[in-house]
Parts: sequence; structure tokens; C-alpha cells
Amino acid sequence: MKPILYHDIGGVLFGEYAEEFQLRPGTKTWIKWAQEHFDIVFLTMWKHEELATLLAILTVEKYGKSLQAPGFHSANWEKYENKELWVADAVTKTGKRDWFWIDDEVPNVERLQHLGLDPNRCFKANSKGADELDVLKEKLLQLLSRPKAA
Repeated sequence: MKPILYHDIGGVLFGEYAEEFQLRPGTKTWIKWAQEHFDIVFLTMWKHEELATLLAILTVEKYGKSLQAPGFHSANWEKYENKELWVADAVTKTGKRDWFWIDDEVPNVERLQHLGLDPNRCFKANSKGADELDVLKEKLLQLLSRPKAA
């Protein structure tokens, strides 16, 4: 079973570079890679249909006849005070399943520990710069390549 990747959109897929807030280079490649290695849960206040449209556009093949979003899940944390409480609850509900969280607003280590979240599984994305998806991929690859504890 693939690990779960709790994945923010603003500040991860989008970032500030070249004096604009825009999609980062390599977003299509990133999404394909992430879907091969994780069950992605997008953390966003976007409507499901809006996210489906974005993903369909990002993953369309050259000369594609139709736009179809890859399968995905999105989190709705409206009933929670904030996103971090939703993530903590989701991690608890999924039991021993492997998980990671990438976000440009990951809480500090003390807060993560208070929530019962392993800080080594939570990655704060730099909201600035064009190359952040490559940085995140490298961090996640290092963790994925580690042997699993028995």
C-alpha cells in the first residue's frame, strides 16, 4: 500500500518566483511522480470541481482529445479550526499507514508533537523559488528509500 501524501496546493504547486505567484516549473512531472508513489490527499479550500479542472489541465497529454483529471482526494477541513487539526485527525484515523505532509505552513516542531504528528514526516515547503518541487522530491525519495522497520 502506498503512503498517504497530505499535499497543500498554494505554496507547494504554486510559488513566488520571477516576481509573480505562479505554478512552479515541472508541476506536471511532479504530479505524475507523486501519484506513482503516494495516495495524494490535496489540502485546499478549492472546490473539488476546481481542483479537478486544474489537475486535468496540468496532466493533459499533448494533443489530448479530452481533459480528464487523474484520480485524487481532497480534504475538507471546514468543520475543523484549522488544517493542522484535520491532518492530525486523519493520521489517527488511518492507523499505522505511512504518511507525509507537505505544506508551506507546517507548524513548528512543538506544535506538531502536541498534535501527535511526527515532525520527521512533515515538510515545510519554501513558498518562494522555482525549484521547490525538486527539493521536496529529493526529501521524499530519501524517506521512501529507507528500509521499513519490522
